[in-house]
Amino acid sequence: MKNKILIKAIIYFAIVIGICQFLNFTFPAPDIVTEREWVKNLMSQKDSLRSLTFGRSHGVALHYDHWDVKGQNLSLGGEDIASIKYSLEYFAPQMKNLKEVLICISYSSLYFDNEALSNGNLNDARKALYASIPSYKLVSPKDYNNMVFGKMFAFMHADYGFGAIKNIVIGKKEFEEDPITKAAPFDSVKIIKSAPVQAHNHSQDKTLALEYNPNIRTQYVSDLKDIITFLKARNIKCILFTPPYYKDYTNLYPQADIEETEHFMEEICNETGAAYYNFSRYEPMANNIRLYANADHVNRAGGDEFTILFNKILRNKTLNINDYSGLKIINLKADKLSKN
Repeated sequence: MKNKILIKAIIYFAIVIGICQFLNFTFPAPDIVTEREWVKNLMSQKDSLRSLTFGRSHGVALHYDHWDVKGQNLSLGGEDIASIKYSLEYFAPQMKNLKEVLICISYSSLYFDNEALSNGNLNDARKALYASIPSYKLVSPKDYNNMVFGKMFAFMHADYGFGAIKNIVIGKKEFEEDPITKAAPFDSVKIIKSAPVQAHNHSQDKTLALEYNPNIRTQYVSDLKDIITFLKARNIKCILFTPPYYKDYTNLYPQADIEETEHFMEEICNETGAAYYNFSRYEPMANNIRLYANADHVNRAGGDEFTILFNKILRNKTLNINDYSGLKIINLKADKLSKN
């Protein structure tokens, strides 16, 4: 009798797993579709890529079609520092010509925790990571929730809904045009209104993360130092940066939190020799509302302008910081690169 129950249970679980895997590859959530394509593309040209960029959605501001070496931007909305470390530990050893890694630091990066978000509200960014990278290593011992859902339930969205399947049934378009990466009508009123909302929402990352993990900031500072050391051992330069934000976003964000992030970026750079380029208050862009899709994301034109500027500054051996009003650079002398 017990054997029959055991056999039925095994058959049941095998059927469930089979159905889930079918749905995973037939109706994956949007972030997972995106990240799978990125990983596939990266691995197909891993020997020719010389630069990678990681970060949350703010990192999308860097456009490799205006960069001086071949690279790929892997920034994804909701990606945290622990996920970046996990990705680099998987990808970097396989990329023999990788020379630089750029990591976007948002104001709340030291407190944005996918595990806190997954505690009752599964985060698609971490789930996409597990669904896309063929490894069963956990980002942390507590992250089994994201691992299970990433490997088993990639067809489900962060709200635990069957979004893709539902959209097909009702005929709703799955992907809307993204104003951050595509040309979109300029709307200054929308941008101005988004500033207090975005500033408030992102500042709450700290509260949420500290409730879940009171040591998150210490962990992420340590993770960034480990990333830089890991890359340096492979002769890969790590460059930290913050892209431009519209001035209202920065002005409405808790200033103490911005100062805290800048303080720890200075600590990290001084200890590791890395450099940090902070364009968040770079005046020609921070004051130009036409360069933004919303208060904390540049639009396509803004991204192009930022990328050209950043590349020029990064490769300039005789840079005069006084020529760039509002730009802050920590450890400038450590990061003067010739063109690769």
